[in-house]
Amino acid sequence: MSFALLAPLGLLALAALALPLLIHLVRRLELTTTEFAALRWVAERVRPRRRLRFERPWLLLLRLALLALLALLLARPVLMAPAAPTRPWVVVAPGVERSAARAAVSAADADWRWLAPGFPRLDDALSSERVPVSSLLRELDADVPAATALTVVVPQELAGLDGERPRLAHALDWRVVPGRMQGSDPAASATSVRLAVRYAADAEATLAYLRAAVAAWNLREPHRYELDAEPASAAIPADTSWLVWLAPSTPALVQWIEQGGIALVAGDADAEGEPIWHDGQDRVLARRLASGQGQRIALGGAFAPSDLPIVLDADFPDRLLAAFAGSPRAPTHAPAAAARPLQEAGAAGAEARSLAAAQPLDAWLALLVAALFLLERAVATRSRAQAPA
Repeated sequence: MSFALLAPLGLLALAALALPLLIHLVRRLELTTTEFAALRWVAERVRPRRRLRFERPWLLLLRLALLALLALLLARPVLMAPAAPTRPWVVVAPGVERSAARAAVSAADADWRWLAPGFPRLDDALSSERVPVSSLLRELDADVPAATALTVVVPQELAGLDGERPRLAHALDWRVVPGRMQGSDPAASATSVRLAVRYAADAEATLAYLRAAVAAWNLREPHRYELDAEPASAAIPADTSWLVWLAPSTPALVQWIEQGGIALVAGDADAEGEPIWHDGQDRVLARRLASGQGQRIALGGAFAPSDLPIVLDADFPDRLLAAFAGSPRAPTHAPAAAARPLQEAGAAGAEARSLAAAQPLDAWLALLVAALFLLERAVATRSRAQAPA
């Protein structure tokens, strides 16, 4: 067992020990002077020496001890038990074959577990449900003792991530083997999105900006987005997810939006709604407003660099996607090599875990302070009663 202080600055309260010392030096018992007539004829040859003396020393010691315990209580002492050696843990993510995991890690005496809720043993059957990998890694790091060696075997393609690489206190041995988790293929898990564009003849030249935006989306999520560009006279397909209208408004457009569609409409300068795009001079370029059950993204001018300069910006595809779909969600899948958890700097993580498992002494110290205070009061009352009148 070792002793530690969670708030060592609390020991600064030990400076208060000077207070009872000063009080006992100043407040001495009053002495009564008795005159002897014969002493008047005795010459004062030796000046009496003054000696530093504390009145009621036992009371003084009790008060000093009480203040010292209060300072120690403010410093929050704890007892930390030494970490006992434990068996190493090998945790296997779903998508990895048992034989591949055992071939990748040569640890016969290890505790083999699945990276799944409850961390079942590797010999147990595993359900086919998707698992939150990032959350389970954080839980594993918190539950496994700090002194335990931890190895995680994962497939090449991971799913169940939350957009942030976990920070763990353990020095993790991250092993990547061939395999794929369920839901790790974005093309298979994501639904396809059709972007329909209906344009007038004078707006055909601006289709290049929309094609570039859709191509940028497909770089991030391959084959998910489909561009359907036709003249304004063409019907709007039933499976259209989003619509870009680069022509004068028609009843078909209004009906499609009011039935729940989301459309970007050019040349709608009179629209009033929430501003979502601005230029460098803080001029509103686009507004969002509700229309029936759907939404309209109204452009004040044409879909062209002259009226919409942000189409030339590198982040325009992201702005356009956010206008249709809202803020992009954090990625839930990634290659295992890129999703390796980060280790907390230095020994801060292990130290924090050790302190969290330490046994606090606050309650015992509080009882001792209370008992010492009662004893000090009893001694002070008795000393006052015995003082000469």
